[in-house]
Amino acid sequence: MHFFDSMDISRLWDILQYDASAPMIFSSGTFFILFLLFLPLYILLRRQTGLRIVYVSLFSLYFYYKSSGLFVLLLLAAATSDFLIGRLLSRQQIQVRRKLLVALSMCINLGELSYFKFFNFLGEMLFSLIQEIGLVTNRPEWIMTDWEHWDIILPVGISFYTFQTMSYTIDVYRREIEPAKSFLDFAFFVCFFPQLVAGPIVRAKDFIPQIYQKIQLTKEETSLALFLIIGGLLKKAVISDYISLNFVDRVFDAPNSYTAIENLMAVYGYTLQIYCDFSGYSDMAIGIALLLGFR
Repeated sequence: MHFFDSMDISRLWDILQYDASAPMIFSSGTFFILFLLFLPLYILLRRQTGLRIVYVSLFSLYFYYKSSGLFVLLLLAAATSDFLIGRLLSRQQIQVRRKLLVALSMCINLGELSYFKFFNFLGEMLFSLIQEIGLVTNRPEWIMTDWEHWDIILPVGISFYTFQTMSYTIDVYRREIEPAKSFLDFAFFVCFFPQLVAGPIVRAKDFIPQIYQKIQLTKEETSLALFLIIGGLLKKAVISDYISLNFVDRVFDAPNSYTAIENLMAVYGYTLQIYCDFSGYSDMAIGIALLLGFR
């Protein structure tokens, strides 16, 4: 009883909830602690395909919730639309209707992506065009005072899971794969946490068949997985973050305070930072997926 009295339950609840000021990232200590807690039960369930799929899917959705909050509902909506379109494609034999279904998938996915990534950019361009037309045609009622940007928050990993679900629809349309057996299987493919927020993008025809295969991991593959995880973490957390905090950000924040050579080196440093950031994330994703039996 004394132990529970000393625990700060509210603090534990705060840790488990999404924090907009500190979203969980793939290379964070919080993620690795959760992954270490996740792994033992996964090993116990490795021969129980159905339970394993449910377990990994729930963990993946929780991971995305910790990264993006209620945008997890948008992820589920994207998965649902492409799963249903894929089922319709597999049953439809008329080519024109199949093309219309693929076009519908493209419109939904690219429309969603365009709204979050390009709405303000396209809105500002349209605003400028209307201003120019108003000046040329002498229509003062067309001339507005200013374009007010919408406060649109970009969901984490939206580009990755959008193109991933699109690849599934396209593969089903081309008859390169059979549609997923259930929505849970498809959600597993879309939400698989190692590559959910930062890639690499995985084709459905390469990944979905692995869901139903027996998990077999050799000692060599385990060693390679650990090597990739540790190497990726060093790239991301040590090289990329160190260059960013101690050199690149300082020069970019006040370029006139540094020499031309230092500014040039900061540009090269930024290139190295971006490479190590994406390469490190990809290495960790490939390593963790391999540790779970997926390639």
